[in-house]
Amino acid sequence: MQVQRSGVSLGRRAQAPLRSAPRFAPFQPCRQQQSRVACSAAASDDPYKVLGIERDVDSTEIGRAYRVKKYEHRFNSEMLQKVEAAHTTIMLSQLSARVKGKGISKDVAYADQEPLFPWRPKRWDATPKVIMVIGAMQLGMVAYGFQQPALSKTIFCGLIGIAANVMKQNAIMPPPKDPEMATEEESGRASRNFVRGFLLGAMATIAGTLVFSFPEVLVSQAKMTLPVIPGMPNVIVSMKILGAALFNWVMTSFYY
Repeated sequence: MQVQRSGVSLGRRAQAPLRSAPRFAPFQPCRQQQSRVACSAAASDDPYKVLGIERDVDSTEIGRAYRVKKYEHRFNSEMLQKVEAAHTTIMLSQLSARVKGKGISKDVAYADQEPLFPWRPKRWDATPKVIMVIGAMQLGMVAYGFQQPALSKTIFCGLIGIAANVMKQNAIMPPPKDPEMATEEESGRASRNFVRGFLLGAMATIAGTLVFSFPEVLVSQAKMTLPVIPGMPNVIVSMKILGAALFNWVMTSFYY
């Protein structure tokens, strides 16, 4: 009798409707986990290509490229995470290289020391369009200087170089859009860019004029008389204009 009752009870249990299993919402990773996934994906990319720099640059160039990329991708959260991850990867690799004593460049090895001449010109190539436009402007000033030579035209070459240098400085180190939200370092960036652009243009103008004044010194020391060239009233002054224009073009195109 016990076996039959158990069989009946089992049949009733089988006929009873099955209860639905509890359902769980799909797992949604939190922001921190998403950022870790994005950072790990960005780490697989070449960090130097992400920042657009070479492998042998110093820490100053790395920091400058990092700030430029952050400004370029300020509205793209995914690219910002890639830039952050690339910068972190580069800095950690340089730190580990210094700890292990591997061969690294002098700029990286002495990056924590104060530079002797912080305002010296540094390499930073401009875009091909800027190089051609500034070159055409300086070439036009040289052509005008050979027709009507005057030392005042070296000043105009310097003004072109100063304006181009200031624009290049603002492109590399952009001033803050909102001065009220800017930090202490960002608030004085516009004035520093102008001062640096002015100094680079003035230095290029003076150096170009002095270098291309050597023919005049040689002529005066040798007591020579230069022949008169048709269409070129004063070759000595025209050479100084050429030097100022050439040095300003080189400074604007390949330095900052």
